[in-house]
Amino acid sequence: MEQLNRALFLAINASPAVSDGELAIAIFLAKYLILLLPAGLVMLWLAGGRDREGAVHGLLGVGLVLLINFVIGLAWFEPRPFVVGVGTNLLAHAPTSAFPSNHASIMFASAFVLMGTAARSPRGLGKLLLLCALPVCWARVYLGVHWPLDMLGGFCVSIVVALIMRTASARETSRIVAAIFEGIYRRLLAWPIARGWLRR
Repeated sequence: MEQLNRALFLAINASPAVSDGELAIAIFLAKYLILLLPAGLVMLWLAGGRDREGAVHGLLGVGLVLLINFVIGLAWFEPRPFVVGVGTNLLAHAPTSAFPSNHASIMFASAFVLMGTAARSPRGLGKLLLLCALPVCWARVYLGVHWPLDMLGGFCVSIVVALIMRTASARETSRIVAAIFEGIYRRLLAWPIARGWLRR
């Protein structure tokens, strides 16, 4: 498995002679495409209604997957490719544990959790994030900060999180947290809400 992992990494990893255009695209995919998630969650929240609860459900799913990844990282440290001198590294990154990939986990978990919600808009955002997850995973291997198995690990952890978030207790937790956030939101932004600039 380790040999296959390295072979796949070297097949995907960028050449040191990569063009500036290819490098810019890869960096955008690796670092900035994930920003679709917070932007999408904010839009869902501002839309109100069931979309708001869906946004909170997705946010809690991301929090859960990051918690699981943190525990895995403490239990099993996997050095990144550039730490062990394999391939080409074209993206500055701290030498933290590589497995599982947080970027892959966030993208896949948010996609699966949102796709499992009842409202239409969160499901649509989930589908968009799922489409974006693959280029993000590719780019982070291409730039030399992750192994392919890190991405597979993130995918597997995301499946577990999505199943947990489908339970009745998880959905009830999301409803409670959404109600708490909504109360805070209405107090802090009472002035623009009263003028109809934001949905209540």
